[in-house]
Amino acid sequence: MHMFVFKDRCGRVIRILSDDRWMCSVAHHGDEVVGQLRIDSDDSVNCHTAVKLTHLYVDPAYRCAGIAHTLLSSARRELGQPILIASKTLSDSPAWATLCRCLVLEGVLAAG
Repeated sequence: MHMFVFKDRCGRVIRILSDDRWMCSVAHHGDEVVGQLRIDSDDSVNCHTAVKLTHLYVDPAYRCAGIAHTLLSSARRELGQPILIASKTLSDSPAWATLCRCLVLEGVLAAG
């Protein structure tokens, strides 16, 4: 288990707990779960292990606090490669599309 602590954009202390493989991470504010990230590895993509986003949720009250960005960036840094995201999900909402566009430019996400 790994733990990462940071202050979000609103100054709240957020604690992220991740499993040893960084496939599942949970963000907490105090005792409250405020975000979750799940990624899965796929050994069949180009004969290399690729990781793809399977679930990302941030509580609506925390969505402008940078938690989704931190969850994804932390996993990307530890895994050493961008996280694949299905192209069809990029247009789910304007806010999600903006976040994904920024994360693709930063090299955190890769549209696939």
